[in-house]
Amino acid sequence: MKRTPLLALVAVVLLFGAGASAQEEPPTKEVGFNYSLVHFIPAATGTQAHNINGGGGSFVYYPVKYFGLKVDLQGYASTTSTFVIPIGNSVVPNGGVFNVQGNLFTYMGGPIIRRQGKWEPYAQVLLGGAHSNVYGNLFTASQSLGAAPSNNAFALTAGVGLNIHLNRAIAIRPVEAGYLLTRFGNDFTGGGRNQNNFRYTAGVTYSF
Repeated sequence: MKRTPLLALVAVVLLFGAGASAQEEPPTKEVGFNYSLVHFIPAATGTQAHNINGGGGSFVYYPVKYFGLKVDLQGYASTTSTFVIPIGNSVVPNGGVFNVQGNLFTYMGGPIIRRQGKWEPYAQVLLGGAHSNVYGNLFTASQSLGAAPSNNAFALTAGVGLNIHLNRAIAIRPVEAGYLLTRFGNDFTGGGRNQNNFRYTAGVTYSF
C-alpha cells in the first residue's frame, strides 16, 4: 500500500517528461503573410524598368528540420508602363507612345533550406508561373499587327531571407530578397527574351 504514492509520483514525472520532450519538437509547418516589391523590367523596345507593389502569402512544410517545401503566391497592383515604339517598327508600323496599365501575379513552389534558431536565415529556389496583362493591353492600345501575346509565362525566383523569432510560433521577416525571372515572350519583347527582375518581401510568419 505504501508503494502507491511513490508509483503515482513516478507516473506524474514520466508524464510531464514525455510532454516536455514533445514540446521540444520543432514545428513542421509555417504560414507567412507579406508585403512585396518587384523591380520589373518589361523588356520591350522603348520602355523602362519600374517598381510595382503588392503582397501575398506562403506555406512551408518541413519534413525534416532544415529542409522544406514552399508554396508562394504574390499579387501586384496594376501599374502604368510607358512604351515608346518607333515609326517603321514591324509590330506597330506607325509607332507611337502608349501608356498602358498592367498587373502581375506569380505562383511558385520549390525547396527551401534554413538554419533553425531565433535568427533563422534561409535560401530558396522556386519555380512556377506568372500572369500579366501589360503586353496584352499594349497590343490592344497600339492596334498591333499579328497575334495577341499570351498573359501567362514561366517564372523563377532564387534568393535568401531571414526570420527573427519572437517566440516558438511567431516570427518577423524583415527581408527576403532575390532574383525574379519571368519569360513573357512575344513580338514586343523580341520573342522569348527574359525579364530579369528583382524581388523583395517582408512580413510575419506563424509556425505550428
